[in-house]
Amino acid sequence: MTNNNQTSQKNGSDAEQADILEAVSTAGMLLRTAREKKGLSIDAVATQLHLRPGIIEDIENDKFDNIASATYARGYAKNYAKYIEADVDAVHQCLAQQLPDETAAMQSFSRKTTREARDSRLTIVTYLIVLALLALLVVWWVQKDSMLSGIDLSKPTVEEVAAANVVSQTEDLLEPEIDPNMAYVEPADQLNEQAALQNEQSNNSDLPASSVQPVEPASTDVVMLDNAQQNVVEPALQSASALVADNVAAQDAISMSFSADCWVNIVDATGKTIVDGVKGVDRVVEAQGVAPFKLILGAPQVVTLQFNGENVSLADFSEGSVARLTLPKV
Repeated sequence: MTNNNQTSQKNGSDAEQADILEAVSTAGMLLRTAREKKGLSIDAVATQLHLRPGIIEDIENDKFDNIASATYARGYAKNYAKYIEADVDAVHQCLAQQLPDETAAMQSFSRKTTREARDSRLTIVTYLIVLALLALLVVWWVQKDSMLSGIDLSKPTVEEVAAANVVSQTEDLLEPEIDPNMAYVEPADQLNEQAALQNEQSNNSDLPASSVQPVEPASTDVVMLDNAQQNVVEPALQSASALVADNVAAQDAISMSFSADCWVNIVDATGKTIVDGVKGVDRVVEAQGVAPFKLILGAPQVVTLQFNGENVSLADFSEGSVARLTLPKV
């Protein structure tokens, strides 16, 4: 009989708990109901659990976002349920539905941490590559400066010397050769003088033979040319005289002075090299030829240049560069 009563009481308590669970749908309401049945205040519970009263209020109001993490919220609620002798399993079931899955959150956090670590390694590798490229650029620049510092720009390069040699050879080929066997033409003044002497001898032919002294003809190197040879020689002499006159009239003048050593090469319009070589300090060079002139100056910053008496500016050429220009400028 007694056992039956105990069994019925137990069944009644279980039914009562089930009714409570059905009536109470959240962990906060379950904990508040159990606290009120115990007759405890929020401050008393907070003092016993060493928590702030605000945390107890947040748990009872199901405001778990104000707590640092879901793990802390579960721990606080579990200790709270044990202290007020509430159903811990029921509280745990409610928290499982109310709080997010901690495992999924941890996995997401782990993936985020892994991705950040990978991105950090990629960033470090990128920085190392950029630094290596900058170091190679600096080394290349230093080597380039050292190579340029060892080059004497005042001296001609191999290409410029070769070009000057070609121009000189071309000039030698174009220079006319003088035939030593060419006929010599007696000047007109000497021919007139010989004619006057012959006339004087003919006038004195009436004088006594004793008074007339024979006049020996002056030795001359006159070579008599036939008509065909004269037709060839005379036009050639005329064209040569005209060419010489034109060249003399067409010649222009270049004047240069130097404050330091400088290599100079000047070629006129006929291809003739009129100046070539290194000119020293305080040297003045005067050159004449047929314009236009092609000039190459190894160090233009030390040269003062004049063309037909007018100054020519070399300010466009930077220090250390080789100047190549044509006078007169087009």
